[in-house]
Amino acid sequence: MASSDVVQDFRPDTIIRVPGGPTLAHFETGATEAVVIRVSIPLAESPDEAGVGHFIRHQAEARMLNVTSRIGARSEVHRTSTSLVYQVAGATQDLDFLIWALREGMAPPEAGRHEAARREAQLVLDRRLETPEGTLALRLRRTLAPGEASLQGTTGTLDRLQAGHVMAAWARSHRPSEARVVVVGRIEPVVVLASLTGLGLDPDAPAPQIAPPQDSGESRGAPEVIRRWVAYAYPLDGTRTASALVAARHLSGLIREQQGDYEASVELWDFPRGRALVFSGAAYPRGLQAMTARLTGFLEEAMSELDEDRVSTLTGELLTEFRMTGRTPWGMAELVGQAWDAEGSPDEVDRLMDELTQVGAEDVRTFLAALRGVSPIQEELRP
Repeated sequence: MASSDVVQDFRPDTIIRVPGGPTLAHFETGATEAVVIRVSIPLAESPDEAGVGHFIRHQAEARMLNVTSRIGARSEVHRTSTSLVYQVAGATQDLDFLIWALREGMAPPEAGRHEAARREAQLVLDRRLETPEGTLALRLRRTLAPGEASLQGTTGTLDRLQAGHVMAAWARSHRPSEARVVVVGRIEPVVVLASLTGLGLDPDAPAPQIAPPQDSGESRGAPEVIRRWVAYAYPLDGTRTASALVAARHLSGLIREQQGDYEASVELWDFPRGRALVFSGAAYPRGLQAMTARLTGFLEEAMSELDEDRVSTLTGELLTEFRMTGRTPWGMAELVGQAWDAEGSPDEVDRLMDELTQVGAEDVRTFLAALRGVSPIQEELRP
């Protein structure tokens, strides 16, 4: 497939960079009178305040929903590996309501809602630690990214974080100059940008100073384990590449096509400062040897099953998924925003799609061969 076959839907129509203010990327797409606004705020957590982003998210989402539910609009706040994301969608004629919802969401945290946020964050963490796969994933992430905060928090940090710690994290992150704004819809971007003035903290206001909580503690899950769980992680360097995406899809396809007496999966994980390709599986004693042999020899197997037809099929699937996601304003904003947060450019999706049209079997084989030459990071859970 030639690069000219790609419709350049993911290249911003307008990019506005305001000195001391947010950067806005506008996509004038679709024939509907709908608009989506996605605001991303980078947030890095220290190990002592792990999970603080979820305290901010919990309060913000409740406040935004209180506004958008009045007009049937959609709102969402979520935590990514690098950022807090505030997103709203509704009719263009309701732009004032949508901006109001964003203002409510990005307002300072409230001390009166702190304990409710703590309970929700602790519940989410407890649910993860109750499952073997959740516990294994948390252990593997600690090994892959030592010294980095667990975004889910730990039992110690969630218990010790106070309202002042949450306010300090909000104040240092919610600065106008840090905001990345994606707007999708038939609307003048300067109108949106003018409406966003004043979101978050005054750029000249000092951030509150408060000592971090001591003794963060560790979350050590003790789930009921009746199968052996194993995981092999290969750290990846550099930007998200077409070869990595195609390789991950190729590996996932092989798992589905050739099932064994065990459960197995392949995933690409994102971290604040890196990525990893992770093979994981679970097996009872009768399938353990077959599963271990499969996962440890998986890269070799993938290379032997790779040819140009296979790569062409896989790249076609990925390109179709990008286009299908981008057919809705919400999907377009989220896809563009995720890539922008990860790679630092609002036209990253367009770049990646163009790269996908050029990737060949030899590129993917080279990527897999490089992984085969390193020892993976391993974690396991035993019954």
